[in-house]
Amino acid sequence: MLNSVIPWSKGKRKAHFQKRALLRRIKYWEATKNKRIRAKQNQSAINSPASTLPSQSTEVISGNQREIQIAEPIQAQSTVHQEPLIDAATADFQVEPRISPLDPKNIVLFRFPIIDWNYRWQRPQHISQQFARHGYRVFYFSIETMPISNPDASFLDIQSALQIQEAEKNVWLVKLCSHNSLNAYRDKINHPLDKQYMKWSIDALKQKFNIAKTASIVDLPFWSMLVFDLEDNKVIYDCMDEHAGFSNTSEELLALEPALMNRADAVVASSDVLYQKARKLNPSAHLIRNAGEFEYFSVTPNYTPIDITNVKKPIIGYIGAIADWFDMELVYELARDHPEWNFVLVGDTYYSDTSKLETLNNVYLFGEKVYHELPAYLHAFDVCLIPFLIKPLTLATNPVKVYEYLAAGKPVVSTPLPELASMEQYVSLANGVKEFEAAIVSALQEKDQGQSSIIEERRQFAAENTWEHRYKEFHAIIFTMLYPKISIIIVTHNNWEFTERCLNSLLQHTVYPRLEVIFVDNASTDETPQHLLKLTDPHVKTILLSENEGFAAGNNIGMLNATGDYVVLLNNDTILSKEWLPRLLRPFKMDAQIAAVGPMSNFVGNDQKLDFFVGDEVKGANEAWLDQYYELHDKRVRYSEMLGFFCVAIKKSVTQEIGPIDKQFGLGMFEDDDYCLRLRIAGYRLAVAEDAFVYHQGSATFNKWDEEQRESLFLRNKAYFESKWQRAWTPHKLPQSLFLNITDPDTIAEIAAASNQTTVFASCPDEWNNPKKEWQINLLQICNGERLVIARVRNYLGQKIDGIRKIGPNLYFTNNELLLQKIKFKYIYDFTQIEHGGELIGDEPRLLTSV
Repeated sequence: MLNSVIPWSKGKRKAHFQKRALLRRIKYWEATKNKRIRAKQNQSAINSPASTLPSQSTEVISGNQREIQIAEPIQAQSTVHQEPLIDAATADFQVEPRISPLDPKNIVLFRFPIIDWNYRWQRPQHISQQFARHGYRVFYFSIETMPISNPDASFLDIQSALQIQEAEKNVWLVKLCSHNSLNAYRDKINHPLDKQYMKWSIDALKQKFNIAKTASIVDLPFWSMLVFDLEDNKVIYDCMDEHAGFSNTSEELLALEPALMNRADAVVASSDVLYQKARKLNPSAHLIRNAGEFEYFSVTPNYTPIDITNVKKPIIGYIGAIADWFDMELVYELARDHPEWNFVLVGDTYYSDTSKLETLNNVYLFGEKVYHELPAYLHAFDVCLIPFLIKPLTLATNPVKVYEYLAAGKPVVSTPLPELASMEQYVSLANGVKEFEAAIVSALQEKDQGQSSIIEERRQFAAENTWEHRYKEFHAIIFTMLYPKISIIIVTHNNWEFTERCLNSLLQHTVYPRLEVIFVDNASTDETPQHLLKLTDPHVKTILLSENEGFAAGNNIGMLNATGDYVVLLNNDTILSKEWLPRLLRPFKMDAQIAAVGPMSNFVGNDQKLDFFVGDEVKGANEAWLDQYYELHDKRVRYSEMLGFFCVAIKKSVTQEIGPIDKQFGLGMFEDDDYCLRLRIAGYRLAVAEDAFVYHQGSATFNKWDEEQRESLFLRNKAYFESKWQRAWTPHKLPQSLFLNITDPDTIAEIAAASNQTTVFASCPDEWNNPKKEWQINLLQICNGERLVIARVRNYLGQKIDGIRKIGPNLYFTNNELLLQKIKFKYIYDFTQIEHGGELIGDEPRLLTSV
């Protein structure tokens, strides 16, 4: 909002850029000396909320000048190009690749699976492995936990007991601790100590590997009792089975699935049946079918397993579990009626009754084989089978084995499963013994008929449906839909020390997978341009302007070059704190009509300003204060009529609809009033994320002006605002504190009575310190929406309390009991006896003086 100063002289500006020109890109500028493009100014004023957007703002290097070219305007409803509009060849973008806190690969994948890593190789392992191969760290959890019987175990005990094993590059296997021994199929996380120990296990893991944000792919409802309690975590439910069809899944766990589907940030289904089920409970449902490892199964091994060497051709084969969905009777009848065919079944029998099959000499039960041996068996088959019973489980199944069979080019005969209906070009669907017989006979004639083309078609289909393809689909959901791209725009004009502090805090406290930072420098005369040009982070762009275009125009240029789904306009005199960005973005998910969200701050000219803050201008918020502030205000959001543009997140689509910030406000003041009014007139809502905090130095630029200059600009822009909207400007609301700047006991008592809340007084020790003691915890527990709690505390984290200061939604501190002497308190607590943790002194309305 306040990022401009009086423009420097033309002579000084020319000398500055001439010097810079000599130092950088001399050869390029000489080559383009005759291609000078003069700046064109967009003369049309912005007179209404339906203003137009410039189509692009391009920095052009020509000779020793650097100018901004504004192209012809486009209508507000047009789509701004999603690539940077500043030509990277001519603008000062530094994009040398290196890993940074903004790199997408700082997001870590947690897999809460349905099977263990070293069990049968299926979708969970394949997708996890693909993420690892693309550079993401993957932590794959065991379906069994490590029991810790000690009910008094500490975090350090859990940390030392946690089992972690590196399986391959970027993949770690983790066995979580719990109080009781838990199995993901059999049990629920009911006992409080089970959840506590499991959460501590996750915390210890995150500490050890320096993990901040995570995306969790959940395979079983069991894990839902844990994953939603994890911080900075996105949850994707990978629904790959109709779990009710498995005999080993308990009814208790099945009952958890609807809530998991509903609460997950996204649901992925492996079949259309599961997708239709999921979309009824979650609008973010996606169909990602199974796949195969084409390169692994398409190549003919150079050996044949010993146990299949003596099996005579033709071989009718099956690879997979022989469980209660396997049609044992169908295979028995086929083998009995065709002794000239040999049937090889590779897979665990899962306690199935195979006694009838074992009576036949042409049926071979080879049992479970390790994954790397499977291609050798597959390539020995002449025909491959998928003999599944038609039941709810198989109707929802997209069989992995079909992709593996086709990768080898083998003919496949299957029960008519819904998921295979679209593959009839490559798979023969048969119903009953007779149809299976006919399909197998036809498949065995392939070689005699020389149908090599169909073999290649099968291989091609398999090549187009690999786990690499499925990884890309998962990646798109996680890193596009769950993490919309954010463009942070910082307009600068001198004051490099503030910009550096802001940038350092951004890099320290912003871990986000899809983020870009755009600096727009308004012709700074200090060292700001040189430092910005040295930034080598690939997610940071720098645009240098040759004229001080003002706050509004600078942000407009930044927004034109933004490729994000949301833009965050951020003053360079801010200091960011941990978790600021996810907290700022959270309200957008609550209400689709919210177009812009702002945080709370220590310095802002409206009701986003806090009544009490602990911190300084070097580090920003005190970390202990911030933790307690977050605790007191967690997930609190309210609507507002006005947001300060020192830090504001806005939907990019809305900026395209509403148009740019009105640059007629010049160097600053009232442009945020104007834009917020335009948003509200268009039917959008503005929200304040009360649990987000951003430190603001405040008026860093305007403080260098004299009072007369500031007053003149204020009056000029106020007059323009009122003329534009034909209404009087209304001063902004004050901080939301009941007792703001009030020192009269009678007035204080009237306000307390009018609040319609139960009044509570707590006498406390002088110092509120960190970590919290028992009395502090007890005090916070008596705060709720129906109580107005005022506590006598003299110093909060080392800062003196003056008057009555708002600490939390229903909590006020004061150092002066005389201010409260007219309030009739319903409850009075004495927390000065620290060893007792607090004592209630009566529950009848009374004055403090009567105690």
